[in-house]
Amino acid sequence: MPDDRKAADMYKKILVPFDDSEPSRHALANALELADGADGATITVLKVVEWHDYNAETFKIASRMSGVTGESLDMESISEIGSEAEREEALALRESIADVVGDADNIEVAIVNGSPHDTIVAYASDLGYDCIVMGHRGMGVIRGMLGSVAYSVLQKANKPVLVVK
Repeated sequence: MPDDRKAADMYKKILVPFDDSEPSRHALANALELADGADGATITVLKVVEWHDYNAETFKIASRMSGVTGESLDMESISEIGSEAEREEALALRESIADVVGDADNIEVAIVNGSPHDTIVAYASDLGYDCIVMGHRGMGVIRGMLGSVAYSVLQKANKPVLVVK
């Protein structure tokens, strides 16, 4: 590298998409090693979920038609349901990664609603991550034709992506 910076010093804000698979667990372990060499490095473990969007117009129309919510929706209650689901997912994620991260204090967790293919790239870009460290998936015949999340992120990301087997 021209300015003699070590790779670890370049990656202080690391995003690890996590789906509790063995490849994502390996990716998290590798991200911990990468961050270990950088002073002040943080790792965000990201879980992408596909929840229903209760603010979507189709949900509002369907709920009114079924008589569940009447004329006006209680948006505060709907928002609280979403917040509670997010808190539960975050707690479950923290429990799931505890054996990998141990007592590391540079770990954050994030739960985001969306499609993994696009959400991971957008999240990394919008929040200024230095790199994405993610697990690799086996590419069977069907999966190879449709493409995997890792392949999609590699194609779309505008920052370094480390794919871990």
